[in-house]
Amino acid sequence: MLVSVHPGRRTASLAAFLLALTLAGCSTLGLGSPPKPDAIFDLAVPTAFDGATRRSSAQILVPLPNASDALSTGRIAVRAAGGSISYLPGVSWSDQLPPLIQTIMVRAFENSGRVRAVGKPGESLAIDDQVIVDIRAFELDVTGSPTAHVTLGVKLLDERNGKVRASRVFDVSRPAASDRPKDAIAAIDQAASAAVAEVVSWTASAL
Repeated sequence: MLVSVHPGRRTASLAAFLLALTLAGCSTLGLGSPPKPDAIFDLAVPTAFDGATRRSSAQILVPLPNASDALSTGRIAVRAAGGSISYLPGVSWSDQLPPLIQTIMVRAFENSGRVRAVGKPGESLAIDDQVIVDIRAFELDVTGSPTAHVTLGVKLLDERNGKVRASRVFDVSRPAASDRPKDAIAAIDQAASAAVAEVVSWTASAL
């Protein structure tokens, strides 16, 4: 037996069905989302630089640094015995680590006054050299006493001929008072600031 449905009721029923489906989809997408951190931390930009003091006429580019999947995040890494990596609970960096290091690096070069200009891709600078950074370690190491460990592999690339002028690995460690987030972050910040300052001074002397 066919049942007649009033057109208005059919439209209302369809609308209700679509609304329910949309809400269900939103609910499903929300499952598994990471909780928002209780505290967000930035990195200090170096203002003191050792080594060469001459000012280069070069204009340099700092592309987005490379990093492993474990470090390409805003979460703060902890390395334990056996090479396992976890993350400090309830805290994060102010950005994903690669763009955060890129920003800190650009501002550090500006603070140093050692180059004519520095920028990121897309800023329309006439580039002489690129500072290519590989983030190899950026973590609290708890395999022994809690220690902040930052390792940056850096290549200085001549933009005009594609040749690498120089390359160096910067490895800096700083002791942490404890493995608590506040102490860990303070030590990582110190190690990162020292490593970035070394990169700036080395680059200026190599240009």
